[in-house]
Amino acid sequence: MRRLLPMAAVLCLVAAGCAKESTWNTGQKAREYLTMYMDKYYPNVEPDENGLYILEDEEGDGKLWDPDSTHIYAEYTIRTLDGSISSSTDVDIAQQLGTYESSNYYGPRFMAQGSGSSFVGVDMLLEGMREGGRRKAVIPAWLLNTSRLSSLEAYINACTTESHLVYDITYHGQTGNIDHFEIDSLERYVLNEFGVNREESTTFVENGVEGTFYFFSDTTEFAGTRHFPADTTLKIRYTGYLLNGQAFDTTEERIAKDHNIFYVSGKSYQPVSVTMASTYSNIKMGSSTLISGFQGGLSMMHFLGQKATFLFTSTLGYSGTGSGSAIPPYSPLMFEVEIVKE
Repeated sequence: MRRLLPMAAVLCLVAAGCAKESTWNTGQKAREYLTMYMDKYYPNVEPDENGLYILEDEEGDGKLWDPDSTHIYAEYTIRTLDGSISSSTDVDIAQQLGTYESSNYYGPRFMAQGSGSSFVGVDMLLEGMREGGRRKAVIPAWLLNTSRLSSLEAYINACTTESHLVYDITYHGQTGNIDHFEIDSLERYVLNEFGVNREESTTFVENGVEGTFYFFSDTTEFAGTRHFPADTTLKIRYTGYLLNGQAFDTTEERIAKDHNIFYVSGKSYQPVSVTMASTYSNIKMGSSTLISGFQGGLSMMHFLGQKATFLFTSTLGYSGTGSGSAIPPYSPLMFEVEIVKE
């Protein structure tokens, strides 16, 4: 196992040129440190034309990465030079670190790429990769920049950190239109599970953003005959799922135990209160902020005892940010809801 460069040794090495260092900017200091680090621990690894140090490279056999795509689908682990893991999508690593939670999502996820979205060093790392490939590389601190600048020196001068990162990425694919990808995924799921096609979906528009939405009820006998008046308080049970079947939230103790999601022994799993409104976007659950897709589904429920399932794209959910560790970015969601008390 490689030993880390002792801090005292680093200070001595840097101190050797302290007169010069006094005029260095952050990027120049970072470059000097990385050069010394790589010379000591990876003397046979030369930087590529972009300044990345490729440590491992396993070739894939799928489509070649396209820099013009808007989103990549990938697994990753990010480490600092001392080996500390700052982020990972790997379930095995989570288990090894003792941070594993069954309610968390592990595995590939979509990430936006390009100027203003991804680090330029990550895009450089992806150059030449094919689907199924894996690459591990040291990305210098000055390439941890979401802007696209004109030269290496421009990146050095713009650098604001001396912390370099080791990215380990397995590349699974990409899309040039994440919205269409989500819609297609949702359509396939609904067709397989409910036997319906796109014509039976609804489009909601929230703040100018469209989202594809499906609503299925256990009863349509009284459809359209009644709406709950505004300010009516209802008690509901619900469970939220990703399309892979993983539950991420529930009011049901049995489901919480089965999926081990947020389950706390002794906690009272009870229906929750929602307050209806004349406009679906004003439906509330106490002080909680509700996502548009959940509000829209509730607005279409009209009867005590009614059970319904609603599914929608992430523009009506958590969009490109996701929610915590349980809901990855760009995830269509499904909710099963029952009105149990008026």
